[in-house]
Amino acid sequence: MDTNHQLNGLKAGMNVGTGNMGCSVFKLIAYGFDVKDWISPGNVIECILFGSGFRNVPYDWINKQKSNQNWLRKEGEKFLFPGGGTMFPRGVGAYVDLMQDLIPEMLDGTVRTAIDTGCGVASWGGDLLDRGILTMSLAPRDNHEAQVQFALERGIPAILGIISTQRLPFPSNSFDMAHCSRCLIPWTEFGGIYLLEVHRILRPGGFWVLSGPPVNYENRWRGWNTTVEEQKSDYEKLTELLTSMCFKLYNKKDDIAVWQKSSDNNCYQQLSSPDVYPPKCDDGTEPDAAWYTPLRPCVVVPEPKYKKLGLKSLPKWPERLNVAPDRISAIHGGSVSTFKHDDSKWKERLKHYKKLLPAIGTDKIRNVMDMNTAYGGFAASMINDPLWVMNVVSSYAANTLPVVFDRGLIGTYHDWCEAFSTYPRTYDLLHLDGLFTAESHRCDMKYVLLEMDRILRPNGYAIIRESSYFVDAVATIAKGMRWGCRKEETKYGIEKEKILICQKKIWYSSNQNSR
Repeated sequence: MDTNHQLNGLKAGMNVGTGNMGCSVFKLIAYGFDVKDWISPGNVIECILFGSGFRNVPYDWINKQKSNQNWLRKEGEKFLFPGGGTMFPRGVGAYVDLMQDLIPEMLDGTVRTAIDTGCGVASWGGDLLDRGILTMSLAPRDNHEAQVQFALERGIPAILGIISTQRLPFPSNSFDMAHCSRCLIPWTEFGGIYLLEVHRILRPGGFWVLSGPPVNYENRWRGWNTTVEEQKSDYEKLTELLTSMCFKLYNKKDDIAVWQKSSDNNCYQQLSSPDVYPPKCDDGTEPDAAWYTPLRPCVVVPEPKYKKLGLKSLPKWPERLNVAPDRISAIHGGSVSTFKHDDSKWKERLKHYKKLLPAIGTDKIRNVMDMNTAYGGFAASMINDPLWVMNVVSSYAANTLPVVFDRGLIGTYHDWCEAFSTYPRTYDLLHLDGLFTAESHRCDMKYVLLEMDRILRPNGYAIIRESSYFVDAVATIAKGMRWGCRKEETKYGIEKEKILICQKKIWYSSNQNSR
């Protein structure tokens, strides 16, 4: 099959539009604001109120077409998410219980970060969040299912994306676990290039979990519109390919199979032979380059100089959050002392932020983005609050994202001169610290602010920490976007920077008012 047909229309970044339109996205009629079910005990990720009209998501198609799979159920003005799915008819809880039996490392803090490719309405990621595992739910943009939009409306971490022709916007050796539940990705096609990308982003000792064809083909093939011979061949191709990439079968039961990425560099040394496929990537292949970087048909070998890169070498969660990772030494100026300083700095800053914005730590804020993080200190300081943080590292800045993942947090690379890979109105709080100072020479600041306006919910907040010059400039533009802002001092009031606390106000276009 020609690799030019490799889902070329669906790029890995899946930006919802790279062009800057220079306009605000107005609020939908009958947009719902009551999201207090975020943190009800036993109800986290179970239901959310959209308000009359349900116009924030195209729920009708998924409600009808997936009704037999129990993805969601509409009751009055609420959607209930019972936790059903194609491969977990008894509910996602029972599915994850079986997975934990197969992978005991999910129970003791060894596994902390995961990625779910083809996430549905993110029931798997939602269930894991309750169990202390932070999952990046991944699905392409579409007009009928809107899987990522449903995930974010439920308060579950998610991003638009697909494994197609470009690398996913994550560093190498970052996730502890990857999951595919009948995600329809042709893993053995194109020389296994999609599996090679999963291998790249999994850390040594990490797990790849597959449920659905061809796993358990002996008992399931009749329902897959295929033959037992075809499914047996597919399974053999898959296992052969995984073995060639230094995966080994870790466990298997019923519909779930688990492979583990090798931590033994001796396996990777065998890939140096010219007769072996897939080959080892050459020295010119940058493992962490992941912004508009094409997929490559080679194995990214973990660097042996990092002794604590493997899953079993890292401290268990939550200890790993506060331990300086090995990979901080690869950052210019990075060290254990700078890590500790950054950590203590953000703990103090958060105390000040909570005085300026008491909504932090309450049920008003669930989905948070740190738009230009360094080591994930802002997210780490809020680890005990009922929220999650998408840590963003500029594709033009120092490569600090591996440190974020090594701490047990999640994030993505991004260029803020482009649109972020999410739907409108999906974040409750946006935070930036010096982003305009660092990046304003690359694109007009107003376009970044308009993108912030697009992804921020009505009544959502923004904390902008910048020099006095940029704070004043932002305040002027924010007024034009109908944000309400106030300028505040930093904690000690002696720094050159200021803090702008903004709230996106509710407004309608004149056309909407006339309806």
